[in-house]
Amino acid sequence: MTASLSVLVPVAITDAMFDSSTAPENDYAAWSSATTYAVGDRAIYESLAAGNLNHDPTDIDNRVGSAPWWLDYAPTNKWAMLDGEVASATTIASPLTVVMTPGFFNGLYLGGLDAEQLDITVKDAPGGNTIYSYSGVLEGSMPADWYEYFFDRFTPQTDFVASGIDQYNDAQITLSLSSASAPVACGMFQLGDLRPLGTTQRGAKAKPKTFSYIAINEFGENEIVRRKRAKDMSASAWLALDEANAVLETINNLLDVPCVWIGTELPEYAGLRVFGLGSAELSFDYPRDCKLSLEVKGLI
Repeated sequence: MTASLSVLVPVAITDAMFDSSTAPENDYAAWSSATTYAVGDRAIYESLAAGNLNHDPTDIDNRVGSAPWWLDYAPTNKWAMLDGEVASATTIASPLTVVMTPGFFNGLYLGGLDAEQLDITVKDAPGGNTIYSYSGVLEGSMPADWYEYFFDRFTPQTDFVASGIDQYNDAQITLSLSSASAPVACGMFQLGDLRPLGTTQRGAKAKPKTFSYIAINEFGENEIVRRKRAKDMSASAWLALDEANAVLETINNLLDVPCVWIGTELPEYAGLRVFGLGSAELSFDYPRDCKLSLEVKGLI
């Protein structure tokens, strides 16, 4: 656990990296070249045209252009945890167990968790030696006094960060979420290169935001149209002058790239872990150090 400001440069997960998952991809029947699809029919993708016969939806040419045949409508339940959105979650009866071989990564982030137990194992290759393991209860209660300890409700831990994982070309990870009496869910599962940006300073802020709005009809009646929520983050960090160019290049390369930005891995500061678009500036006002000012626009 550290108080280091960092960013998880994501690894793009492909179907070839999946070894197994207990979340079946059976939301809709698989596409068949012998079936004629009508408008609105789904075969993982959604048909945009009538008489849709023998147009493979996995072929990008059938999903683009002035008259596309298919729409990449939404992730399947299996892929919801990997679609780059916290709001869409993979949800199944316990346990949710995912095994994949993504190759190089040194960190991971789990968000939107709804489970009682988390178990993670990373091996240097499929069937190889264990290089990282974690097993723990997803309990986030931090009572401030004895009254809260005995009488306050338990608070679930809804996110998790792992860092310092040794990198191997064929690294394999097994993730398991379980619960004794309820379904489990994972809103985000991201692997990647966890890069430090500096030492987080006091004054970091998290700002919840809503995409809801107030609709007023012609009679002046009000209705709150509720939408999903997110949070923004601002933080500053100090870093050595000889690290500034590398940090600046990292941030420049990640402009317009949704990432997980981590103010600290400490569990009590979950508010300072945000998925979104980051922008920053570096102040070169000191002979040996630089100050980084980071702003993250949270996404859902």
